[in-house]
Amino acid sequence: MNQSTAVDKQALRRQLRRARMAKPRAERLAAATALTRHGARLTGRGRRIGGYLAAGSEIDLEPLMSAALFRGARLFLPRIPARGRRLWFARVGGADRWRIHPRYRIVEYDGPLARAERLDVLFVPLLGVDDDGYRMGQGGGFYDATLGYRSRRAGGPWLVGVCYDCQRVARVPREPWDVRLDALLTESGLYRLGPGGWRRWC
Repeated sequence: MNQSTAVDKQALRRQLRRARMAKPRAERLAAATALTRHGARLTGRGRRIGGYLAAGSEIDLEPLMSAALFRGARLFLPRIPARGRRLWFARVGGADRWRIHPRYRIVEYDGPLARAERLDVLFVPLLGVDDDGYRMGQGGGFYDATLGYRSRRAGGPWLVGVCYDCQRVARVPREPWDVRLDALLTESGLYRLGPGGWRRWC
């Protein structure tokens, strides 16, 4: 990464964090409900769904994940490995098996583990997303490492970015290892990535 790219990313991250944090509580609640409605077609019975627990001002995915479990989907949540940055995904079961990661102090589920390649749909958090389907994360590199296999071969889950509409931009700074999303889920709808950019799906 060259210096100008790093500066561009820092500035854009600050801008998008401010926009996300400015959302009133009522809009946040309405957005979480809208995600559940728009994302329903991705979470049918038997599907292996990768989700995540929202942090800070991220849009809340929990209502959608709860609805997916109710419909019979199998839900997996990310687990940070002891070494490296390639995430595991733990299957959520009936037992209350939550734990606090010793280093990052975030809540994780302690269940049977699978790699991202074994999932059908993976909902991916992001800070910004552009018109060509590229995402910008928080900068930790965990999803870049986890999805790196897609730069070498096809397959794996459908990658669905999740964010508020205010996090959409014309272009995010890119790196050679960046992977494009297949779909985007926001409070305004579900979009598929086509030759001309995002197209409304529902």
